[in-house]
Amino acid sequence: MPREVDCLVLGGGITGAGVARDAAMRGLRVLLVDSHDFASGTSHLTSKLIHGGLRYLEHGYIRPVIEGIIERDRLLNHIAPNLVHAVKFVMPFEGWRFPKWLATVCSLQIYGLAEWYRTGRWSGGILAPGLRRDYPIMRAHPFSISFWDAQTNDARLVLATLRTAAGAGASLWNYTSIRRAGFERGAWTVTLHSDTHDANWTVRARTVVNATGPWSPMTAELLGEQPMNLMWIKGSHILLRRPECFGEDAIVIRSIHNHRPLWVVPWENRLLVGTTESKYTGDLRDARPAPEEVDDLLNSFVSYFPTLGITRKDIRCACAGVRPIIAQSLDSENCLSRRHRIDVDRDRRLVTVTGGKLTTFRLMAEQTVDAVGKLLGERSTGWELRRRLRSDPLWPALTPSQTDELRLRLADQFGNGRIDPAVIDHLVRHYGHDTETILAHVARDPKLGKPICEELPYTLAELAYLSRTEQVRSLLDLVKRRTSLYFLSDNCGFESLARIVDHVAPIMGWGPQRRTEEAATVADEFRADMRAVGNGDQVLDDDAGARILSRTLGFGNPLPPLQEMVPATDGTR
Repeated sequence: MPREVDCLVLGGGITGAGVARDAAMRGLRVLLVDSHDFASGTSHLTSKLIHGGLRYLEHGYIRPVIEGIIERDRLLNHIAPNLVHAVKFVMPFEGWRFPKWLATVCSLQIYGLAEWYRTGRWSGGILAPGLRRDYPIMRAHPFSISFWDAQTNDARLVLATLRTAAGAGASLWNYTSIRRAGFERGAWTVTLHSDTHDANWTVRARTVVNATGPWSPMTAELLGEQPMNLMWIKGSHILLRRPECFGEDAIVIRSIHNHRPLWVVPWENRLLVGTTESKYTGDLRDARPAPEEVDDLLNSFVSYFPTLGITRKDIRCACAGVRPIIAQSLDSENCLSRRHRIDVDRDRRLVTVTGGKLTTFRLMAEQTVDAVGKLLGERSTGWELRRRLRSDPLWPALTPSQTDELRLRLADQFGNGRIDPAVIDHLVRHYGHDTETILAHVARDPKLGKPICEELPYTLAELAYLSRTEQVRSLLDLVKRRTSLYFLSDNCGFESLARIVDHVAPIMGWGPQRRTEEAATVADEFRADMRAVGNGDQVLDDDAGARILSRTLGFGNPLPPLQEMVPATDGTR
């Protein structure tokens, strides 16, 4: 861990990751720490959307929508084309008051013009005959509009941003918390504790950035600052099995409870339905869907798609995240602005960034590091570097043509049924040329290249690679954030956890007891998420952990070491 840095970033979610990338690319010495895992807060529990925010136009929030459209375009076409892809949205109309309908259509024209100008995709209307033809599973509506936005894997976007920051020289540490912090003689002296190494380090930082999201007020108090006035808004989602007849388009429906917009978005083998919005005052690490929220999401979905026969038993997972919203004097959570705010304490060289959303993380980071640069007396960022900050691709930094070339070459090398083409495509999109390192292990042991769960591209070879390169500290880190096995496999992939634990335990240094504890922790997390659904205990009964114990968890041969995402800087790792 470095002993002196220009910028200490607190928080390893999407905001902190963006700040670390931006600051490192500008040549600053950067250390980022998170008291838990990277992306372990709201950043892995979003609606997976990169969007301008059409519904915000209804409430007059024009500037945030324009900023969102611009940033969405940058992510989609330049910064993360491997992780962000365009999705068509369809919004059906029914018996609402005319002014509301007119306002929405006028908003769509603004949204659509911006979209057409930047991507050539055009928003438009769909009359009843076209709706019946293109969306026969949806109940009849007289009219609908369509528009384009984008989708991502939120946790992987965070990790790709962090790996880009590391490649630019940033040092990144998860499970590292502040023990003491003080400002004197123009710099911060911060004592950090690493849970992983059970050791303390003292770091001298010329500036500190508080990017801890929902925890920002608590972090401010820890740093001796007056906590900012935030609201905590819980957003819940359910994930349904995805019927083959659903198609690739997302549908915007209305809640039968309060008529707020809900997204029904195809995501891999699931339909992601959400999100609710309600004020939250509980434990930020233990936000779970409430029964009434699950009822609202499920019943609203069924009211729009009555012929699919979806019931509570088709809910494969439920989850909730907490968003930090700048306090606003509004009666309804549905009207809250997602604007962000950057507060600068010049006397103590502390920058706090709060609010915002996943889509605009890069813009928030640029503005935050601009503030850091002023505190450090740095010269203004030149145009060429500014252009790179706004367009350079995230790790693994392959252009679409390079991605296609690598995919074709590996498909030819590992063809003839040796590896599923979907696995190769998945690996190339997420890891670029590191795919060759992963597949080298598969060449020695073909079993490592077989999908762990049906219909999903995850393999033991990939999980071993992630365990070595992305600071995985627990099984939950691996299946919930480094991959999406927790959300996309039935019963959180529990039936495959024994194989996963068996394979990664030698890499992680886990003994038999730790292996059992790791599997039990994943099961407990899933039960807690599914409690509001009402069938979590039926899915994973109390003897689930015993099934892990009943297996022989023998130590295998560890794979040769790969380079860590965060290389040791002082010999302490």
